[in-house]
Order: sequence, then C-alpha cells, then structure tokens
Amino acid sequence: MINTTILLGGGASAAEGAPVQNLLFKKYFKALREKKNYSDRKRVSELCDYFKQMFFIDVLQDDLDAIEFPTFEEAIGLLDLAVRKRQSFKEFDLENIAKSSNRIGFIRQYLVLLMAEVLEDRTAAVKGLHRVLVDRLSELGCLADTVFLSTNYDVLIDQALIGRNDIAVDYGIDFSNYQSPACSAHQHKPVINLYKVHGSLNWSYCPTCNTLKLLNCQQGLLRLHTEPSQALCANCQSIKMPVIVPPTFFKNMSNNFINIVWHKTETCLRDVSHIIFCGYSFPDADMHIKYLLKRIQTNRPDRLRITVINNYPGKKQEKIDEEQKRYTRFLGTGIRYTDNTFEDFCRQPENFL
Repeated sequence: MINTTILLGGGASAAEGAPVQNLLFKKYFKALREKKNYSDRKRVSELCDYFKQMFFIDVLQDDLDAIEFPTFEEAIGLLDLAVRKRQSFKEFDLENIAKSSNRIGFIRQYLVLLMAEVLEDRTAAVKGLHRVLVDRLSELGCLADTVFLSTNYDVLIDQALIGRNDIAVDYGIDFSNYQSPACSAHQHKPVINLYKVHGSLNWSYCPTCNTLKLLNCQQGLLRLHTEPSQALCANCQSIKMPVIVPPTFFKNMSNNFINIVWHKTETCLRDVSHIIFCGYSFPDADMHIKYLLKRIQTNRPDRLRITVINNYPGKKQEKIDEEQKRYTRFLGTGIRYTDNTFEDFCRQPENFL
C-alpha cells in the first residue's frame, strides 16, 4: 500500500548543483565561448541565430552576466506552440519544401541537446542527495511505500533508484529494452514507481516504430548527437527523438507514452495519503500538474495531506509568500509549509513523513 508521494521539482535538482531555469542558457554559452573551437558548428550557428532573432541576444558578443535569458520552457515552448498552430516565425520555418528543411524542428532538437549537455557537465559535481534520500527511506522501511513523481528531465532520481540491486523501478510504461516490472511474472523485488510526466533525458523515441528505449547512461540523449549511429532505430533505421514536454500552458501531449504515464500517475496517486512537494514552486503555467492534483485531491473519501519543502539559502520572503499563496489558492488551507531545504529532507525524511 503506497502511503506517500514525493514530487520532485526543479529545486530538488538545483540542490544537487544543476543550473536553475534562468541560468541554463547562460552556463551553456559561457562554456561555449571558452571552447572557441566548436565540434558542431551547425548546431552552434542555429542556436546563435535563434537567440538573436527571437530574443535579441547576441550570445557570442553580449555581456552574458547582464542578460536576462528566457527559461528553457519559454524558448522551447514557442516552437512547440508554432508546431501546434501550424505556423512559422520569420527565418524559422515549420516546413520548407524549397529548402528541404524544418528549422523549427531542428532548433527544438538543438535546445534539448543543449540542456542535456549542461546537465551532463554537472553530473560529476552532484552531492548525491537523491541517493541519500532513497537510501534513508530504505533504512526506515518506507521505500516500498513511496512513489516518486518527477517534473524534471534529468536522471538524478533514476540513478539513485536504479543503482540499488534490491528494488525494481517501474516508469509506468514498457520500453523496447526494459519491460515494466509490474507486468513481469518473475519479478520478486519490491517495485518502486517513478513517474516522469514531462519526459526524460534517458528516453529515446522512434516515431516510425512507435517504441521507446531506455538509455542506460547519464543524460543518454547526448549519444544521439555524439554517436550518430545511436540516433538510428535498430529496427527501421529512422532517426530517434527525445521525449521532452515543457511545462507550458500549451503542452503537446500527443505522445502515447506520455499519456500512459499521466494515466498511471493518476491511478496510482488516488490511494496515497500524503504528497510531499520538494523543490516545486507550483508555477501558474503547469496547469496539467494542477489538474492532476485536483483530481487526486477531490476524488477521494478522506483529506489528502500536503507538505511543501522548497526553501534554500537566500530565498526572499516575498518569494516565499507568493509561493504559499499559489499553493493555498489552488489546494486550500491545511497545507504544511516548512522552512526546510531539500537537503534537510533527504538526510532526515522521517521528520516529514
């Protein structure tokens, strides 16, 4: 019987050293300037053009410290919405038969690879907080009673769970190379549910075969760029794609696997008694998560316990107050707000369970 859901937002990854949204592009282009010699001039050129044309930022010449970059969701959300509306931007076409190009599609792929590259650079420097949390929950005998819900694309929680030999991880979907443990008749290990509702950097999708592969490495999508052979589906030789859904108002939820994950998430969370939000600010744009939570909250006979852990050193009181208002406005009163950090929770989850 699952008692607790731990929802991991961007703040949980930031506590590990991963860049927050407004620093993602700044870190990438700073590192790019230091390299000077680019291994992929086409990708660099396209990204530079995109930021110059769409956001009036010259990433190779401007003072990067003085620039307020768009968030990753804003940068990629424009492209997703253009695809959804079947429209283009000047200089950035959706489909151009004359040039045999789909520049919007290319730029979207480049942005995903950019994010993967920045997160990959931080892998060696992480504090291991997700692993500390998983290990501590196991020591307390609570791991099997916990479901993890992540809005992040990185694989920090994946590595913390898959790194243990005494459990099996269920993403809620079947991969071509990894069957859901919940469907395996020979699975004798406790099954831990991990639902990544916005996709993941270790998922590779073939749109021709309609299959998903679980990449067995850190931010696995980088291999689709650094090793071209890895970008081809072994079955049909089609180019594989990342599965990344930005949490914008206008999500593209057409991918069948994403829909299955959302359905499994709702079904599983109907029976939980306690949701702990970690590093999640409850943004206005993430309406799909709010819809999911409201269905879970209202379609139950008893009251859902809610705890919020999203403090960090230097957080301004104004930001804390605004965040609490967002939670209260949508989920009601009775929410337990804490002034603790994600690190506090990871090291002593028993104080919050």
